Amino acid sequence: GFKCQIKAFFLPFYISAFMGSGTILTTVPVMVDTEKLPINRIAISGKPVGQPHKGEKRTAHNAIEKRYRSSINDKIVELKDLVAGTEAKLNKSAVLRKAIDHIRYLQQANQKLKQENMALKMAAQKNSMCLKPFLFFSALVSLTMHILYLSPFKHIHFSAFCVVCQPNVGILDRSAAGTSAGGMLDRSRMALCAFTFLFISLNPLASLLCSSGSIFTVKCFSSLAESWSWMDWMLPTILVWLLNGILVSGVLIRLLVYGEPVTRPHSGSSVLFWRHRKQADLDLARGDFAQASQNLWTCLKALGRPLPTSQLDLGCAALWSLLRFCLQRLWVGRWLAARAGGLRSDRPLQEDACKSSRDAALVYHRLHQLHMTGKLNGSHLSAVHMALSAVNLAECSGSCLPVATLAEVYVSGALRVKASLPRILHFTSRVFLSSARQACLSSSGSVPPAMQWLCHPLGHRFFVDGDWAIRSTPKESIYSQAGNTVDPLAQVTQAFREHLLEKALYCVAQPHGEKSSSHGKGEYADALEYLQLLISASDAAGATSQSFAIGSNMATVTGCDPHSKWWSSVAVVIINWLQGDDTAAERLYPTVEHLPRSLQNAESLLPKACLNTFRAVRALLSKPENCQLSLSYSDKASALLRDSLNLGPHCHSSSLDKVIQLLLCDLLLVMRTNVWRLQQQGAGPAGSGLAGNSSSAGVHQASPPELQGFQQDLSSLRKLAHSFRPAMRRLFLHEATARLMAGASPTRTHQLLDRSLRRRATPGAKTGECETRPGQREQAEAVMLACRYLPPSFLSAPGQRVGMLADAARTLEKLGDKRTLHDCQQMIIKLGSGTTVTNS
Repeated sequence: GFKCQIKAFFLPFYISAFMGSGTILTTVPVMVDTEKLPINRIAISGKPVGQPHKGEKRTAHNAIEKRYRSSINDKIVELKDLVAGTEAKLNKSAVLRKAIDHIRYLQQANQKLKQENMALKMAAQKNSMCLKPFLFFSALVSLTMHILYLSPFKHIHFSAFCVVCQPNVGILDRSAAGTSAGGMLDRSRMALCAFTFLFISLNPLASLLCSSGSIFTVKCFSSLAESWSWMDWMLPTILVWLLNGILVSGVLIRLLVYGEPVTRPHSGSSVLFWRHRKQADLDLARGDFAQASQNLWTCLKALGRPLPTSQLDLGCAALWSLLRFCLQRLWVGRWLAARAGGLRSDRPLQEDACKSSRDAALVYHRLHQLHMTGKLNGSHLSAVHMALSAVNLAECSGSCLPVATLAEVYVSGALRVKASLPRILHFTSRVFLSSARQACLSSSGSVPPAMQWLCHPLGHRFFVDGDWAIRSTPKESIYSQAGNTVDPLAQVTQAFREHLLEKALYCVAQPHGEKSSSHGKGEYADALEYLQLLISASDAAGATSQSFAIGSNMATVTGCDPHSKWWSSVAVVIINWLQGDDTAAERLYPTVEHLPRSLQNAESLLPKACLNTFRAVRALLSKPENCQLSLSYSDKASALLRDSLNLGPHCHSSSLDKVIQLLLCDLLLVMRTNVWRLQQQGAGPAGSGLAGNSSSAGVHQASPPELQGFQQDLSSLRKLAHSFRPAMRRLFLHEATARLMAGASPTRTHQLLDRSLRRRATPGAKTGECETRPGQREQAEAVMLACRYLPPSFLSAPGQRVGMLADAARTLEKLGDKRTLHDCQQMIIKLGSGTTVTNS
């Protein structure tokens, strides 16, 4: 029958046979396909009639082969587009190998899907069989809640049957949730805690035992009064406390041990978690923080720890996180939390529990960092919940979590305390900082470089008591470069570096001299300590990368802050100049000369003004003959400084800007004064005789260009004093110097110096008035200026002047200003030897 069908199929294409000239022409099937062979003639006997030429036969064969190769090539290209894509460039062998691999992959995937389909069918049947008992148990628990008058919690169900009752959870999600070892939701935990608290508060066991015990006590008292003992009173109480202790222990075990979700490897939950975590890493690398947050939320849901969606759930989650944090401060809580998954010694299960806690802690930690830097919206309560959850789970991770990451989680918790809690509770951040330090020192013995400043007393005090805030966009500053935009600790570190620089510059610009020389090398020693800490913090600054992975640790990735390092070098050079240590200052000259490119292109003119001021002072100190070169640099610095002061009222200047402007004004004025003194010495002695016999007529007047430059810097100082009150301390001294340089009447100069020296703060003076009164440094310099230039009629006896200069020398020694101290000592020696002071 099959042969007949074949024959019938080819019958319409058969061609009738005919005979002629002794040649039999037979027929062959004609296939309607251009790739098949055409009809051939078969010769029976004799020579074939109409046989084609040999060349024509070869041409036809070549055409057939060409069509054959073209067909194969077209199919190879089509196969390549399917398995490798249209843009791929592969040879034929590679295409066939790719096709074979893809077919094998499809076969394996098909086999795996068949197995999963069978397993899901069995799980569906099992769930359908267990659905009715679970629903009955749920109704029974709700009825029990109603009976116990716990109607506010009547809608709360335990997570053992929450998975089954959720209508939007598919079969795969249910099986994945089933592998999480019976984790409880936070509202279920708080319901159990509330039930336990109410049960202990009402204490029904005590009433039952006491009622039965009273009957027993009456019978015993009537029959055996002589055998009355203390056990008859203590036994019911001991039984009540024992039963309550057993109840509390059972609740804690249920919450901390068997209530924690544990994700087993290769389970549906684990696959879902890692899929979304890798996608979150890619989103974070691209800077797509919204999509990364969504993937991180899915990761928590896969781990059995979904984020709260309602206010009730959020309140329960935050309360449970706080309660668990307090429990884990106790030994019992830490011991139970370390055995999550089961009390029995099941090592694989405990390792999986630690890994699950680690994965959840990292996700909570990254979400908290995104919230703190403004990349994730949410309330302060949700942020507190994420921070505490990250700390609790990180502590349960054990050795699965690196110590540096654990310390970073603790520091993030301290940051959340500062950001969300009232100022009166900011002291609680010390708990997190202390835990971070103990965790680092107990394990590795060293603190990560980016966190070492937190262990310093100054850094610890700044973190706890400092007035700083974390912004969604880091602050651009010329004093400290911003670190990673998604690392909140980098912003606090930036603020601390600027704080150290400000304290060091205040010590240089306005020393108080309250410390004696026995406690150190003076106030400049404190400034050097601040700057040394600033240099170490600049070398360990966080990297400036704009993204981070979930498993990475930003505390160990360090960079260098060129801004703060350059400013600290400038401050160290100025202090070395004041201390007379020119050799130490020369070692930092190349660093100061190399102004960072970012500061060269900055809008603020203070870095360039500071660089020109440094060049002016260096030129004068290296060779006193370079007065004109020093004055040219001074003129450039003065112009830049005036431009920085004339930016307008809309430009806000920080306190650090103002103290640097004050320091630059003072350096320029002192440098111009020294140039005038050097020129005065070069003009020849004003006269000889005893100290104080010099007159104002013998004082060399400054040239008009020098006096004009001094007046311009003095005008800048006056303008700065209007908005920065501490600048008034230096103003009176330089005004007196300007009068001496101009050759003005010494009477007004004497009155100005005398009034400035005698100015004292009244008992009821305000803080601003106290800041304007001259300090000990200004008083010492005023005494030296009066003894050097005022006529004898305005001065006291030489012996009193020696005493005043001795007091000034002691003040300068306490401050550490060795260069000015040397000049003061030379004046004392010349006063004692009877020579003039003007030419010293």
